[in-house]
Amino acid sequence: MWPMGRLTTGVAAAALALLLTGCAGATGEGGGPPTASSTATSAAGVPDRQAVLDALGAPPTSGPPDPARLAELRQEATDQRWEQVTQRFPDAVRPEVALVHELAGGDLAPVVSCLRDAGLPVVDDVGVGEDGSTSQGYSYEMPDGGPPPEWAELAAYRCDVMYPVAVTETLTVEQAAWLFDYLTMFQLPCFEALGAPSTEPGMTREEFATAWPHQGWYPSAGSKSSRGLSDADLEHVEATCPAADPDTFD
Repeated sequence: MWPMGRLTTGVAAAALALLLTGCAGATGEGGGPPTASSTATSAAGVPDRQAVLDALGAPPTSGPPDPARLAELRQEATDQRWEQVTQRFPDAVRPEVALVHELAGGDLAPVVSCLRDAGLPVVDDVGVGEDGSTSQGYSYEMPDGGPPPEWAELAAYRCDVMYPVAVTETLTVEQAAWLFDYLTMFQLPCFEALGAPSTEPGMTREEFATAWPHQGWYPSAGSKSSRGLSDADLEHVEATCPAADPDTFD
């Protein structure tokens, strides 16, 4: 089966907590990172999380969506969808497709109908998660059981562009800069102190913020270490060095 889409509701929607809109808020003095040279640490060298949060100050807030930024994100999503086609069919000719309307409220009926009209054998798929959340999805399988041929990939591309999932701006530049400070002032040294060092960002604060969410780096416990972590060790590290709260920028 070839899964083509799924939208979730209920508790699963919490995963979207960081999909924010707008451009508001302030960064550190002069637009740079705050100073936290006096941030307290524990005997093990773990930074005091609350002290770091106090040094960072209130996170930048969200504002109304920027239409120009949303249009840019829509184009990025469309380009990425076309890249999926050319990964299998490098010589495919990209068709011109106009947006009809974005999908709303988890309703996949328009795109499913489009796929069926194009001749794809679409099967509805409704799943229920362990937490009771439900998800509406679809998949299709070619009659010969093989991967979709070029005509099917092109049809799927057209339908996805005509009826895309609504785009939202993720973090603003100011919010991403705040997050970078949190990661580098708290999470990275926390991982290091507990013997689970992460790879370094390899970019400046400004580069991270302006590239978000395509910055190509996010800290992960033990990613720099050749030593494996036990499940118990990893649970301890993740509990001691938590990521920013999901509702940080609400």
